[in-house]
Amino acid sequence: MTATPSPRLRRGREDVLTAATALFHERGYDATSMSDIAARLGFTKGALYRHVTGKAELLRAITGPVRAELRALLAASAAGTGRPVDELTGLLRGLAGAAAAGPVRYALFWGPAAEPGPSAPDAVCRDEVVRRLADLYERAVAQGEVRGDIAPRLAARLLVGAVVAAVELGGPGDGAGPPPSPSAVDVLLDGPVRFLTGGRA
Repeated sequence: MTATPSPRLRRGREDVLTAATALFHERGYDATSMSDIAARLGFTKGALYRHVTGKAELLRAITGPVRAELRALLAASAAGTGRPVDELTGLLRGLAGAAAAGPVRYALFWGPAAEPGPSAPDAVCRDEVVRRLADLYERAVAQGEVRGDIAPRLAARLLVGAVVAAVELGGPGDGAGPPPSPSAVDVLLDGPVRFLTGGRA
């Protein structure tokens, strides 16, 4: 049976995750070393390794809540029975709302710091999001609800890009201030959504 970490170790790990999140966002994942994280915390590297095994574990832990939120949104979307275009825009705005609540984690999840490899947890989740959006888009095309001159997977990637851009433009995105409001994100998403739906959404 695995022992429960002491409160002190749990707090220490939370501090490590907070420091790593800030540094990955400021400098980029590749440009941040474990020594940088230890220095930010005033730890030795040995003390840092009491809490984590390395950068890959840190990134997975940082983006874990994003994966959980997105999978919950995908599950809710899969249960939908409405018009494809409504399900498409509903999922899109759900993604934007999740991103607005945690813009730095979301940026790390979708950005260049993302863990490489098609089997990495974040990569698998990203692909699930794109596939669901593409499926809804394809169904909406079949019903004449969206423009049909864009490949569904390309449209899905454009929609994801719109979400990321809307969150970056809608607020500070650096953890230094409040996240963008859902209404601000909604307004910023309006243009890309109308472009793909021809103003019918």
